[in-house]
This record gives sequence, structure tokens and C-alpha cells, in this order.
Amino acid sequence: MRIWILCLGFIGLTALSLIAVPVHFDEAQYTTWLTYQDLSYQTKGPLVTAVQSVTHGFEFLPQLVQVRLPAWIAWLLSGFLLLWLGHLAGFDQDASQRLLTLYVTSPMLFVLGMVHTTDVWLLFFMLLALCAFASILHCRPNQQTELWWLLMGAALGFGALAKLSIALVPLSLFVWVILRTPRLIVTPGPYLGALLCGFVMTPWILWNVDHDFAHLSHEFGHVNSVNDHWFHTVDWIPLLLLATLPVILLSLFGGLRMRLDDLANEREEAVRDMLRFSFGVLTLLFVLKGILGKVFLNWALPMVPVLLMIFAMRMRWSPASTLIAGGIQIAILVVLIYPYAVGLGIKQDPFQKIRGWDRVVQEAARLSGPTDIVTTDHYSMQAWALYFWPSDRDGIDRYAIPEGQVIPTATRRRNQYDNWEVLSTPIPSLVHIGRYSEDLAERCALFHELGPVSQVMPDGTIRSTLTVYRCQNFNPEPAWPVISRH
Repeated sequence: MRIWILCLGFIGLTALSLIAVPVHFDEAQYTTWLTYQDLSYQTKGPLVTAVQSVTHGFEFLPQLVQVRLPAWIAWLLSGFLLLWLGHLAGFDQDASQRLLTLYVTSPMLFVLGMVHTTDVWLLFFMLLALCAFASILHCRPNQQTELWWLLMGAALGFGALAKLSIALVPLSLFVWVILRTPRLIVTPGPYLGALLCGFVMTPWILWNVDHDFAHLSHEFGHVNSVNDHWFHTVDWIPLLLLATLPVILLSLFGGLRMRLDDLANEREEAVRDMLRFSFGVLTLLFVLKGILGKVFLNWALPMVPVLLMIFAMRMRWSPASTLIAGGIQIAILVVLIYPYAVGLGIKQDPFQKIRGWDRVVQEAARLSGPTDIVTTDHYSMQAWALYFWPSDRDGIDRYAIPEGQVIPTATRRRNQYDNWEVLSTPIPSLVHIGRYSEDLAERCALFHELGPVSQVMPDGTIRSTLTVYRCQNFNPEPAWPVISRH
């Protein structure tokens, strides 16, 4: 196996992740939730924050490494799982090399491993579930498959603790089982796997029962979106095109050819048929969902590794074309991640929304001085404010002060910070970062402006400007507006 391809990709991924990619607001909020660790959370499952609690115990590591180390590990392990899945599908040495090349150079999957969000764990557990199911297909009728079913159930359970969209995997496989191998339904394996999956999800289930199914309601808020334009039917397809950009580049340089002499045994062909079929089912589901409402681009993630496997299995390319396309691909990745290095500006920066918030918060802290409470207008700003606020604390305790909450309004969705109910009791003094809030001002004995803070891009461009306010003697009365659960 050409493992060196994966190792080189891992080195490049970690280096760029540390040097060029700012902290994502999801990374910030998962980390700040460490002060109120729970069985689950308002908008996400518990897995990412649970993993963060482990890496934040390594206080000798830099803060950013603590945050992103799990993503790097999950990406690397996903590469090995993809190789395993390819092996179960009958990939030879050359096909495995092509598969690793596509995985490492896929812009979408590469960036996925650079930040610690739920999607990188969705990728890992999805591949683990597919490997387990493919191993079941490799077993002869008289062989024991219960352990593989249990592994699949555990993978789906832990994947659900990261992101509920992993349910798309068993959904697409169920249709294939009904049509191709209905005998599996009358075996004990699937039901043992389902029981283990439910057991693994116990923390999430208990939390939702105790919180009126708040997280489930939040997720259905995405699913129940309304299609306000016909383009939403197909606007998720760019993700697949982005993921297959290496294939497109290879074809441009004349190195791409169909491989028609590929042979596989009966069990390997069953795995291939399963992958092709599940890809088709997911495509149909997303098209149908697009007719009814918006499809978020990352929902198509379960389709991407299978698509790369199809290309790796059926196509091949010359060393020269691989070298040329690889060089172009690396250049594209660098430009996408840090366009300012080649003279491009904010309009070409896909990361503009998450740049510069460390300096915004540091300047706000300088203007306001020490505080125990920080409020904002939006959950992403709230996450960055609590994450970047200067502190002399170390480790997990680093995020214990300040606390904060997004100003409650009837027009926004509920977020995890609302569950802390910081603004439900009188507060001698707090700091607000954002727009002027009449609702907050009327609950303060004194509400005065401290000064502006700006989100500045690496080229000096100001993207947005906020204002820092000081609230003295906050009173929670009258009651805040009721926030939408969705």
C-alpha cells in the first residue's frame, strides 16, 4: 500500500491547519461548552465536546492543537478505513493508490480534516459502518456475522452522537438489503446492531427526554426548510464537483482512461453493487428533498467517499498527468485556504467570515477591562467572545470565565448558551459586543458605549465593525421574549 501518500497529506493538512486556518465558530462553541459538560446539547450531539474534554487535558499542548488534534486523527483514520473499504471491494495496489490520491487531494475532504467539527466524525463513523457492512457481505452463509453487526451498530451510534445525518447510511443500505439480500433481515445480527446503536445513543436520548427533545427539534428545523427557489433542487451538487476536482484535473491533462478489464469475485462485486446502489439512493433522496426544501451542502458528505471509490476503481491515469494535476491541486488548495498569499483579497477568501475574531475580542477586552459576563447578538460571536477572551486560567478552567448568553429575541433560534440562563439573574456589571440593544439597555441602570472594534482581514480590509458596551446593574425584569425552539 502506498501509505506514504496518506502520510504526506497528513503532514500538509496539520501544517496548513495550524498556520492558515482561523478558529471556526463551531470549534469555539464546542470548546466553551466544556464549562457546562452535559449528556448532549441544544444544537449538537455530545461527541465532539466529549472528545475535546480529553484533548484539553493535555495542557502541555498549544491551545489550537488541543482543539484540532481530534480532527487530524479522525481524518487520518478515515483514510485507512477508506483503504479497508477499497480492499473489501477488490481494489488492487494501483486502485488503492488512486483512491488515496483522490482522498488526499479532494478539497472538500482535505479542509474537513483541518477543523474539528461534527462532519469529520461523521465521515469516520460512516466509513466504519460501511466497512463493517461490507465485511458482513464477505462472510459465507454459514459464518458468524454478529460481531460485524455489532461493530456497525456501534459506529452508527457514535456517529449519531456527532451528527444525526448518519441515519442516511442505514437508510440507503436498507433499500439495498430489501432488493438484493432480504435473507439478512431474518438473521439476529441487524437487531443486535440496532440494540447496541440505541445503547450507545443513551446519553443523547436521556438528554432529549429531559429537555423536551430540543436537539431533535433543532435538527428537524433544518429538515423542514422550505424551497423558495428551484435552484435548491440541485445546489448541493457543487459539493460533489468540488470533491471530484482532482478527477476533473486529471482528465484535462489526458491521463484519465476507463479501466474495463477489472474483475472481482462474487463477494467483492456485492460490495461494489452495495456502494453504487447506496450512492444512487442518496442522490434520489437529495433531489426529492431539494424539491421540497433546501439541501445543505454538507448533507451530501456520505456520498463523497463512495464517489471517489467509483472513480478510483473504474479509472486510471499516467504518472505525468498525476504530477501535473497534483501540483495544480496543491496550488488551488493553498489559494483557497489563504488567498492573500498570492495577492487576492477578501472577495476571493472563503474563510472571511471566521478571520480576525481573535483581535476583535482582544480589543473588546482591552476596552472593557475584566468582566464575568459577555453578551452578543449571535451565537457565533458569543462562541468567539468566550473562546478568545483573555484569561490567566489553564486547561478546561480556561473557559469558566467569562460566561455569556446571546441577547434573547423572538426572531432567532435557540442555542446552547440560552440553556445556561446567564441573563436570568441580576448582574452588577456585564459587557455587550454587537449592535445597540434596546432590550438590554432598558434592563440596565446605566448602558454606555465603550468604543468600536473591527474585524480586519489579513490585507487590512475591514469586513465588519461592532461596538462594545458596558451595562451596569442589570435586572432580568421584564421577562425576555420567548425564543423559537427551531
